Amino acid sequence: MKMIIFPTLIALNSGFALAQQASDYFTVDPGLRWQFISTPLDSAGNEIDSLQYSRWDLLISETVFEGLPAKILQTKSGPAETIEYQPYLDSIFYHLSGTDGYEYFKLGVIKNLIFVLDSLISDSTFSVLSFLQSLEHWYSVYRFAQPVGNRYEIFHVDTTVTIDTLTLPLRLEYDGTRLQDETIVTGIGTFECKKFDRTIGISYLIILPPPLPPIAIPILYLHDYIWIAEDIWIVQGLIPPITVDLQFIGYGIINIPGLITRLDIITGVEEEIQTTTDFTLLQNYPNPFNPSTKISWQSPVGSWQTLKIFDVLGNEVATLVDEYKPAGSYEVEWNASELPSGVYFYQLRAGSFVETKKMILMK
Repeated sequence: MKMIIFPTLIALNSGFALAQQASDYFTVDPGLRWQFISTPLDSAGNEIDSLQYSRWDLLISETVFEGLPAKILQTKSGPAETIEYQPYLDSIFYHLSGTDGYEYFKLGVIKNLIFVLDSLISDSTFSVLSFLQSLEHWYSVYRFAQPVGNRYEIFHVDTTVTIDTLTLPLRLEYDGTRLQDETIVTGIGTFECKKFDRTIGISYLIILPPPLPPIAIPILYLHDYIWIAEDIWIVQGLIPPITVDLQFIGYGIINIPGLITRLDIITGVEEEIQTTTDFTLLQNYPNPFNPSTKISWQSPVGSWQTLKIFDVLGNEVATLVDEYKPAGSYEVEWNASELPSGVYFYQLRAGSFVETKKMILMK
């Protein structure tokens, strides 16, 4: 049975002074699930209701990740009719310290798209995948005490890419701006929110003789607006559509559609897990991982259970469980520090139940 959370937070006064500590904005209860409705936008910013889909973020753990205490969420997207039955395919990591909210930048499920981009680049000395992997790190993205309107740099990096015979010196930058607080209406009430603009920019660099700095000519600037409510975390996101002119490298003009994501409900899933009538093998988290990940499952009856790890060739590389277990929920941690990067599979067997899921070790 689903339980709707925060019935007393339906209305907040618009003049209420929100706290500045980042931890005040994030719920402290693992097992909560944020359910969003995402709607694509056409080039004019109009919502395309026929393409609407759901996104679920599940808070599953609070542990140390890449050296910092982290709140770990699993996330998945899909049609509203089937999302309940889809596996969680990616993870989101947040670290809250003082007045700053940190987010761990990682490729996650977009790495397959990066492989395609690599195939379009003729520079054998440059890999988009390797370049972006080098940027995987904790970054202070949400700065709650930042003065309104002040832009702050999250990171920037300069590189050179060769496409066909054209060599392009480029700059990738990720900036943030805290904007004026706004009142947002959601599926669970109305909230006074902190608003941030996360901006990803790509610029062409004109290299000047030293000691003059290069001149950056903007190619693409993608805005990602985020609204955060106290005790709730993110309640709305907006990526406006943009038009990118790539005629100078022979690719013409490209229209990139936008997306608006709105919080619909927040539910507690702990009761659902405890009363399950079926075996359930959950997606490991984090995924991708390095070098450790956790695997969870639920068993409605007692049985002899095995949980094994296999490589892509079907070779067994580890046995994590091989014993009788009573009905209940379980979690084990697997450390793959001695294995190479790549795709691995974990398989749960319990009586006649057999299920296998994929995970990615990325060092």
